[in-house]
Amino acid sequence: MKKKGIFVISEEIKKEITKLIFAWKEYLKEEVFYNSKARRFFTSLTITLSAWIGVVLLIWWIKSSVYAQQGGVLEGDSPLRMAFSWIMSGGIFSILLSFIRTNYRIFKRWFDFSIASLGLVIFSPLFLIIAILIKMDSQGSVFFRQERVGEGGKIFKIWKFRTMRANAELETGPVWAKNDDPRITRIGRFLRKSHLDELPQLINVFFGEMSLIGPRPERPEFVELIGSHLPPFYERLHIKPGITGLAQVRYRYGASIRDATRKLRYDLLYIKRMCWFLDFQIILWTVGKVFTGEGAR
Repeated sequence: MKKKGIFVISEEIKKEITKLIFAWKEYLKEEVFYNSKARRFFTSLTITLSAWIGVVLLIWWIKSSVYAQQGGVLEGDSPLRMAFSWIMSGGIFSILLSFIRTNYRIFKRWFDFSIASLGLVIFSPLFLIIAILIKMDSQGSVFFRQERVGEGGKIFKIWKFRTMRANAELETGPVWAKNDDPRITRIGRFLRKSHLDELPQLINVFFGEMSLIGPRPERPEFVELIGSHLPPFYERLHIKPGITGLAQVRYRYGASIRDATRKLRYDLLYIKRMCWFLDFQIILWTVGKVFTGEGAR
């Protein structure tokens, strides 16, 4: 349906926009205007708004072209006018959004598989360079594999570039990494700072053990420890863990039960509000984190 000079947006589109606005409000609650992150915040906001404006302008251009072809007037209930009114009222977007949202997890798996496949091919030269640097810097394997808890409590082995000395936990046992951790190698410190150590997790995404976006997978020991203090923590296991997530872009590196409590808030928020627009926003925030080196330890 279309009123003169007014676009009537479908309910499906309104719901998606409401979710996106909700995510932005959560971001603002952390007083982003009062710290150095404000510039990156407005940059990502500008990109998001620009994308929406581009879509609106494209639709307006289609409208103008149709009007021009009809001599400036669309009269009666002609098939062209009816089709145009349906498009302008959000009909086509409503159907697409409804279909994609209904099959969100299927589409997300397809998206994850496609990006992981492409990423493994594109970054293969970088994998080789990093492997050489790791071998030159310290003894041990190139990759570090460790048990993590995935969707439904299933145990899998995560892939990462090794950033610590070989067998680093023989002396300490399972512990969170600390600032200036002496176990971290020289090249490992760079890999952690740049988040390049996470790249091999594309292998986990490729095989369906992880997603690009979701709560970070924890070790079985930490899941049991945190879960004993925070029972809602087990709700994170309802979806696939991710390489990046809302908690990672909204909170610093966690190394305690207190940090886990605060990050859990964002993980549960993502599980409740997960949608394509929120995933897109998390990707933008992640890019900012990678370029600034934030959240690394």
